[in-house]
Amino acid sequence: MWPSKASWNWNSVDIGPHRDIVGELKAGIEKKGIHFGVYFSLFEWFNPLFINDGKENRTDYVDQVSYPQLLELVNNYKPDLIWSDGDWDKSDTYWRSKEFLAWLYNESPIKDKIVVNDRWGNGVMGKHGGFLTYSDHYDPGRLLPRKWENCMTLDKNSWGYRRDMIVADIHTVKELIEQLARTISCGGNLLLNVGPDDYGKIVPIFEERLTDLGKFVNTHNEAIFGTKPWIFQTDFGDIWYTSRLRNSRGFSSKRIFNPQQVQNTVIYAWVLTWPEDGHVKLSSVKPTSKTQVTLLGTNIKLPIQRGAKGIVVDTSGVSWRQFPSLDVFVLKVEYAATLSINPLAGYNMTNSND
Repeated sequence: MWPSKASWNWNSVDIGPHRDIVGELKAGIEKKGIHFGVYFSLFEWFNPLFINDGKENRTDYVDQVSYPQLLELVNNYKPDLIWSDGDWDKSDTYWRSKEFLAWLYNESPIKDKIVVNDRWGNGVMGKHGGFLTYSDHYDPGRLLPRKWENCMTLDKNSWGYRRDMIVADIHTVKELIEQLARTISCGGNLLLNVGPDDYGKIVPIFEERLTDLGKFVNTHNEAIFGTKPWIFQTDFGDIWYTSRLRNSRGFSSKRIFNPQQVQNTVIYAWVLTWPEDGHVKLSSVKPTSKTQVTLLGTNIKLPIQRGAKGIVVDTSGVSWRQFPSLDVFVLKVEYAATLSINPLAGYNMTNSND
């Protein structure tokens, strides 16, 4: 996708569109103020050098193609993120990953800003990296002590575009929002892959899903951007929590979760299932006399009462049309009681691949 010297006459400038696709994307993305990252497949499925390496225990493909191309990407395009892939059949020694990463973090022109994932050799994924992916579509359902990523596809069955896909193969907006809620609640980032067609176009059903998801994100950005996991992640799987601090002075920016402090912590409860009786039970929220709940995206303050556990929020007086999303809504909870709970206490890193 760029004029690589390590891929003469097999790149997007020498043949095909005769355009530097990576360079054009970098310019367009950075013009919008977005961080620019690159996906890099360590191997090419049918490259003769790679196939021959496997037969004769050689490293010609790495030495002549993949390693030089990584250097080109860094030196020529200076990305903020490198998402490595295709590592699984070979060791990090074969890929020269340690050598590359040592140069990347110590000598490269992006050594002070670069972020990488964890796919650098067989057995490395989920153990080493700037952030951990563990596997595709990873959803641990609990808070993890390291930054991780849920890398998932809009098409349930493919990372690329399929002409034979049907509507049932595409995640609904509600399913996407649920994955977003679960991911942030457990300390992860969400990567949502969309496969363009062979003309580089995003097909209408993908465009529709992304547009509707974008509307939800714009309305509920307060519960998403700049938030961290709370001391509790979920109530029975239908409610997931994120949080923010009004004043983070004195707290490490690297903290995994926000503590619960009555005056300082704002809780966001993502409600995934519409309550048939018009009452939402937030079992993890301990109330005070000042506790208040607002329907995020509106100015509507909702009545609350103590429940057997936590609080019960009365949504019966709110019309469905007043809710700013299709099937998911978020409750903003303020001035809940202080609780001293560490959700990572007793966490066993050996079980991190569950």
